[in-house]
Amino acid sequence: MANEYDVIGNVSDDNLLPIKDANVSDGRQSVKTNSDGYYELKTDKKTLTYTADGYETNTFNLGKYKLGAKVNADVTLKASTSKLKKGSFFEDNKKTIIYVGIGIVVLVGGFYVYKKFIKK
Repeated sequence: MANEYDVIGNVSDDNLLPIKDANVSDGRQSVKTNSDGYYELKTDKKTLTYTADGYETNTFNLGKYKLGAKVNADVTLKASTSKLKKGSFFEDNKKTIIYVGIGIVVLVGGFYVYKKFIKK
């Protein structure tokens, strides 16, 4: 229709990898991207909003195009800081830290036993 934008596009991350299931919304309707990050949407709204789990929200302004235009709206979403700072070093590496700790105790204990009883 001449009173709607015919929008197609791709949603990707900072590394230009496609984001599957990103939400593209005009405020009234929304679509999700496919496994290639591709979407299609017909709208008469001027702004599209892009959201995805673990990424910051982004927008695309359709107002600079005439109604009825076919618009290619490719958008990049940046990883959110909460995604980058999830967990902590100690939580993420708990088993490794325990194994290293036990290894050091065994090593030091063995060395102590060696020094105390073997070298007389």
